[in-house]
Amino acid sequence: MFGSLCLLALLLAPCCVALSAPNCPVISDTACRGNADNTFVQGSSTSEVLAQLAARFCGCTRISGNLAIQLSLQDVANLTEDSFASLYHLREISGYLHLSNIPAVTSITLPNLRIIRGQTTLSSTNGPVSLLVENSRIGALNLPNLTEISNGGATFVSTNGMCGFLGVNWADILTSGQLDYFMSGCSNAPNMDCSSCPSVHCWSPLYCQTLTKTVCPQGCGRCFRSPGDGSYQCCSDLCAAGCYGSTNDQCYACSILNNNGSCVTQCPPAQVYDPVLFKLVNNPNYRLASGGLCVQQCTGNLLEYAGTCVTSCPVGYTSNNGGKCVACSGVCPRVCAGTDINGVQVADFTGGKFNNCTIVNGSLIISDVALGSTNLEVLSTIQEIQGYLRIEAVTTWTSFPYLRNLKKIGFPGGAVNLSISGSLCKPGGPQMYSLVLRNTTLQSIDLSSLELIQYGGYVQGGNPQLCYVGNFTRHLADSSSPVCLSAMNSRRDPAACIAAGSVCHSQCISNSSCWGPSDTQCDGCRNFVYKGRCVTQCSDVVLSPGNNGIFQNNGSGVCEDCDSQCLGGCVNGAGPDHCVSCRLFSIATQSGQLCVASCPLGTYTNGAMCTPCYHGCTGGCAGPLPYVNLTNGCLKCSHVEFSAEGKQLSCLSSCPVNTYSMHVSSSQSLPLGLSYRSVAMLQGSTTLCLPCYTLCASCSGPELADCLTTCQYASGEGVCLSDEPINQDHFFKVAFAFSMTVMCVVVMVTLTVIMGGVVYVRVRKSKSYSRLIHEGEGLNIQEEGNTSVTPVSIIWNKNMKAEKTQQ
Repeated sequence: MFGSLCLLALLLAPCCVALSAPNCPVISDTACRGNADNTFVQGSSTSEVLAQLAARFCGCTRISGNLAIQLSLQDVANLTEDSFASLYHLREISGYLHLSNIPAVTSITLPNLRIIRGQTTLSSTNGPVSLLVENSRIGALNLPNLTEISNGGATFVSTNGMCGFLGVNWADILTSGQLDYFMSGCSNAPNMDCSSCPSVHCWSPLYCQTLTKTVCPQGCGRCFRSPGDGSYQCCSDLCAAGCYGSTNDQCYACSILNNNGSCVTQCPPAQVYDPVLFKLVNNPNYRLASGGLCVQQCTGNLLEYAGTCVTSCPVGYTSNNGGKCVACSGVCPRVCAGTDINGVQVADFTGGKFNNCTIVNGSLIISDVALGSTNLEVLSTIQEIQGYLRIEAVTTWTSFPYLRNLKKIGFPGGAVNLSISGSLCKPGGPQMYSLVLRNTTLQSIDLSSLELIQYGGYVQGGNPQLCYVGNFTRHLADSSSPVCLSAMNSRRDPAACIAAGSVCHSQCISNSSCWGPSDTQCDGCRNFVYKGRCVTQCSDVVLSPGNNGIFQNNGSGVCEDCDSQCLGGCVNGAGPDHCVSCRLFSIATQSGQLCVASCPLGTYTNGAMCTPCYHGCTGGCAGPLPYVNLTNGCLKCSHVEFSAEGKQLSCLSSCPVNTYSMHVSSSQSLPLGLSYRSVAMLQGSTTLCLPCYTLCASCSGPELADCLTTCQYASGEGVCLSDEPINQDHFFKVAFAFSMTVMCVVVMVTLTVIMGGVVYVRVRKSKSYSRLIHEGEGLNIQEEGNTSVTPVSIIWNKNMKAEKTQQ
């Protein structure tokens, strides 16, 4: 119908030109970034705006954000329908569609636009609006496939007599908003002639509207018209904007997420349960939720976080080089610039330069000359210095605890080149140093978090009062790095420190090499360490509320927190597979139980246990049933076997030999009395395994003629027969009984003819003549291929007497 009308229009009106698809690749695997709220496609003229429109959106099928186009009514642009052809492939807009000040154009057609979601809307006096056309001279706006505006209404203001939208059934499109229009010329305009359209609604005579909501049976959100009987059938609840079939892979758009053409509630998780290996394994079909799509990786500037793609990491997380959000260790990273040759200045603190700084991009020089008595506590967030650390000429403080969280010092090209002479400088001469600590009156310096001097060596000298200081040599990345210690006063004599009471904690590995007197300031632990604190044994640790227990790792000397899913502690390891018991759920593995926060894909919740799904399930399950049942069985299967009565039997990886396969589509009839509603819950698993004809051992279809080379019992002249093989001892009894049957039939027919009566004989082939006759059961015989009713009915009773029944 549409093609005929369009051809007729082209013949009668040469100005009517079919919209051309643009010459650009179709983008279907990701969404194009749309306009921010209250902004338009940029350009100083109509031609520039249209060029930007094509550059940004040509080939896009989805727009994440808004599509807002504003031109100038004063421009003489000679617009045609093809001026907007860059939007030809557009199917979804997550925000709103706004057309403003469009100069004279015969029509604007977006032939494939299915849904405007209205996740962001424009404001109006009557509520939010997701489709706004204003102050424009558009002859007709054609959105022939627009079937849903999920949120917000549609408003047309001063569009110079563009009244075609009045032929549209807006109740079928709008979900929560309403239609508003304020313009002259439409109140007296003749009704749009949509009589040629099946729905009797249209955008223009050439563009009919398809109804997907107002025609639906009760209980349907959206529906489609079955090509078989023409009835309206419900779409899957996961569909948006309608569908062309009953399964979740036949939707025009998805209400939640689109995973490679199938509408789902969540994207495939990173791990699934393997019932053979009894453990969680990486899921090769893992996908990330990005807008309304399940994608393999986050694109653009989006970052991966918890199975989704986000514009920025949440609080407590930071992005790594791989584009993923990872949990911060303490304060989230913030990079600040290092100091110049004059060192840290007071202004650096008053100006907030080091506030929440974790990484110094450069070097850090600290001395009394510049700082005086400034409080340096703001430096306590620094974890890495990508240059050198120089603490020199410090006489104001006796204690320096401000760099207690510093973990790494040094960076290639960032060390300082010094030439220091002295018998303890090895090697001598000019060398590269990343740590300089000299000429201070410090008694202690706390670098208790220091892990690595990753480039260059260190200098330590002129610190006659320094007792609490660790052994920097232990932290050199390269043991051959230069080390320069003054002969007399690199630090105070350890014996003098001990005599003065400046001793290390008893749990420290050394009595004289530590960063302070506390068990958290050791430069190495004598026994075990728990979160930076040295302890005699892990059981000494006083657990905080909510702690799940501690595992004492005798090999590493580390006390490890039991996994968060443990309850009552853990043994032989700290992981979720070593819990004494589980806080929430457990899965059986080859080595024992595995504690999890929720049952993974491939299992279902069975009390506190995650029980493996039936092996035929492919999309998870909600219970133990071996077939698709969304509340107590498989959620999805690749193949489903049905009985002759049309009931599901089980989910399989392939169809068994005594069935034939059928892939369901909305354009074909279903056998066995099945309806599209009955297979809708198969959730996109459309391969049905249907039983062969009873005489077939294998088949290609439901009929006797569809039997393949193998028959259930026997074959004759290329046709499967129902005769079961009989044993030789029984043969003569069968032959005798059959002869008697034929004789009785002849006698009855003869008597009937003599008596002038009419007798009907109904004959049908039995599964086994011999069994029926031998056991005295009733026998009806019907000649193969004869569709008429034969005028005698012979019934055998238990006493082998023939009875005649008039039909």
